[in-house]
Amino acid sequence: MSLINKEQHLQKLLQDKKNIIIAFSGGVDSTYLLNVASRTPDIKILAVTAKSPLHMNSEGEFAVNYARELKIVHATFEIPLLEYDLIKRNDRHRCYHCKKVIFSYIKEQCSDIPGYIIADGTNTDDFSDYRPGLKACEELGVWHPLAEANLSKSEIYQLSHLYNLPTATKAPFACLASRIPYGIELNEINLTQVESSEQILAAYGFRQYRVRHHGEIARIELEEHDFERIIDQELRVEVVTELKKIGFNYVTLDLGGYQQGNMNLSLSENKTMEE
Repeated sequence: MSLINKEQHLQKLLQDKKNIIIAFSGGVDSTYLLNVASRTPDIKILAVTAKSPLHMNSEGEFAVNYARELKIVHATFEIPLLEYDLIKRNDRHRCYHCKKVIFSYIKEQCSDIPGYIIADGTNTDDFSDYRPGLKACEELGVWHPLAEANLSKSEIYQLSHLYNLPTATKAPFACLASRIPYGIELNEINLTQVESSEQILAAYGFRQYRVRHHGEIARIELEEHDFERIIDQELRVEVVTELKKIGFNYVTLDLGGYQQGNMNLSLSENKTMEE
């Protein structure tokens, strides 16, 4: 099936649901979904964005502005995720508990809206990684229209390029907690340190990056073609200086390069969510 046919199938799926609440993070997938929904006739849309210490402020700001550009009704919900011990303790089920809280909160806040289904930006590739949050979505009836339309991440990028979406060249980003090893308690300090560090890398023009938080150590992940640039004498000194100001004592470059889901490597492949 061609990409255009897949998109047409996606629009038919949306039309069948008629009334849709779209969980709009501002990332590549949910931005494409919201754009398609805005071009689909005979449906009603409400975009909702979660704001918390685990979410990047820049993503939330983008979500507000893009929903306004599309003239989509949009709501931002501030959710105090760090008040939940099951999330704060950051064990390997954190994503499950986080998604459970977020979507339960959305359902509660939208309980007076009749006949709506909640949709998110999950695509087919998301089922190949360790993503316990999908179980929470299943339990709460969250719909994955991109996955149902059999759209992969690369296809979503291709379609985003086709429509010149602002996320067409945007790197994929997970929540800030994904930069902190399982078992290390989440708090405002370590999450803010990660966000501030990654803003510095973005300001220097890097596109794909992570700053993994290991206490005193900031472990930078970049694509291999960016290695030569970051170890340039002047830039290297500037980055190290800036990250030390944030609170890290040591700044390292991971020679393995950027790898999505890197913090999941310590988990056994056969581990699944406990019943």
